[in-house]
Amino acid sequence: MPANGFIAVQGAVSGLDYLTGRTTGLEAEWQAKTAAGDPQPKTTYLMLLTQVVTDAQTDMTTLIGIEAAGTGYARQPIPWGAASTSTRQSTTTDLVQFGPFSDATGLAAPVTGAALVTRMTSSAGQPTGLCLMAWNLETAITTQQNQALQIAAGALTMTLAVT
Repeated sequence: MPANGFIAVQGAVSGLDYLTGRTTGLEAEWQAKTAAGDPQPKTTYLMLLTQVVTDAQTDMTTLIGIEAAGTGYARQPIPWGAASTSTRQSTTTDLVQFGPFSDATGLAAPVTGAALVTRMTSSAGQPTGLCLMAWNLETAITTQQNQALQIAAGALTMTLAVT
């Protein structure tokens, strides 16, 4: 699943605010999830997308409109490894599986990318959560009935470059 990723606007703003000691939108998101009784408020989730996205399209309202759909699909929690000081990277540590999808066509549309978000669910009328990072696939993935889509451990990487 070769993919090109980029940090989303909210992810970049949260990172800069954290580094400068300011209260972040991400911190407020974690606090809201804690107040709502979420047992794992700092868990992030991967949502599958059916259109290639740019940084300008990483608001939750836009992403919900292009999220994959089909019986058996749900956003999945993403386990991240500790960031490496030598590479400034964090990668996924476990296999992540979506599905299997029981609809006759699998997912309704080919998967072209993914987004790292802070909420397991949201809807067009309630686009809660933040998008922190997004990846566009080099090749779209089409699924079939009873097929699962798997992302191998280490397949997704977040990097903060220093220039």
